[in-house]
Amino acid sequence: MRAVLSQILILWLAIAIESWFFQKFLILNPKTSVEYAAVINLFSTCIGWLIFFIWESFLSKNELELLMGYILLGQWNPISVLLIVGAFLIYTISFLGKWKGLEILQLLLQVNQKKLAVSAPKKSSTLGHRHKKFAQVFTQAGVVLIAHTCSHCAILLVLYLESK
Repeated sequence: MRAVLSQILILWLAIAIESWFFQKFLILNPKTSVEYAAVINLFSTCIGWLIFFIWESFLSKNELELLMGYILLGQWNPISVLLIVGAFLIYTISFLGKWKGLEILQLLLQVNQKKLAVSAPKKSSTLGHRHKKFAQVFTQAGVVLIAHTCSHCAILLVLYLESK
């Protein structure tokens, strides 16, 4: 139960932080930025749990007990090199999953919007000078990386505080 509640807290925190970055730097409205953040974080979490279940089969019994003690009971024990490497891989894979997930989501929405555009009149949209500047400075991958890093730092802080 603790693992599920922690995962929900982590998801809410990540969605809140990342949606702010999407709204400011990808020039999305608040509702869309929260929807994008929610979808890519849920996608990333599902992929993460699948990778975790595959990865845990390669751990020794002792390392598995340490990991389960942390996940289920919040027990901080000495951390092995394998767990540190695993944490880095989780960070990297979840970033790539979020980045590609956002691209796929936008591609799917573009296809859907093209179908709707055939039946609806076209609207012209212009971005303000400030928004154009942000759009030029930050690439989509850069925004996702910054948002992902900030949300992971906040999550690590919450997990650390939770353990104390």
